[in-house]
Amino acid sequence: MYEVRNRLLRLLPPEELKNVLLLSEEVPLTKRQVLHRYGVRMQHVYFVESGLVSVGAKVGPQEFVEVWLIGSEGLAGIHLALTAKAQPMHRRIVQVAGAANRLTVDRFQEAIARLPTFRSVVHAYIASVLIQTAQSGACNTTHQLQQRLARWLLLARNALGSNEIPLTHQVLAQLLGVRRAGVTDCLLQLRKDGLIEMMRGCLVVRDASRLAQISCHCWSFIEREYERQLLNIGTPNGEPLVHGSR
Repeated sequence: MYEVRNRLLRLLPPEELKNVLLLSEEVPLTKRQVLHRYGVRMQHVYFVESGLVSVGAKVGPQEFVEVWLIGSEGLAGIHLALTAKAQPMHRRIVQVAGAANRLTVDRFQEAIARLPTFRSVVHAYIASVLIQTAQSGACNTTHQLQQRLARWLLLARNALGSNEIPLTHQVLAQLLGVRRAGVTDCLLQLRKDGLIEMMRGCLVVRDASRLAQISCHCWSFIEREYERQLLNIGTPNGEPLVHGSR
């Protein structure tokens, strides 16, 4: 059994992890791949091993705003833990290529019904996503663009587990629901201050601690809540989830 990178699966005791992996298949995630379409019933859920998936909320006939990111800390398709019949009200697109462990909806729900720790982990993650989306909504109406951009960069950095963030200015603008020009101006200021580097199609975080200082408090609140929701579950050897390990 290979060692998983997904942080939710890593919380499972060995026997439950073995069961989940037997029910799943490892699949590649290619850039711009649509995992779930708006209004179309889902066939699979994805425990992300590497890469980055964005979840978009529909705000117009052909317009979406990205509302949260999924990396190796999470899974795509959380509402299927509650019901298999609902048509998804969000779109899920791969922004950074990687890999995932994919389960059919039936197998995912079978695992939730049969494996108690797996069920607890999935429910704890759902709780953390609800908190993140609510906090992000409040943040978007309260804080300045540069603070919100810093928050998204830190979230993407942790989701990828890397200082290199291969997201374009246009994708960041979609994440923030603003014009691309505003994002570019903020990125240029962050580069001038020595916090990031800008390359074609990629940003590199050079000073995460100073970036966190520029970000609003929503960043640390979202991080704390992720850890708090999953802390009580612990790891298979009884150790708690380490703060900041995302």
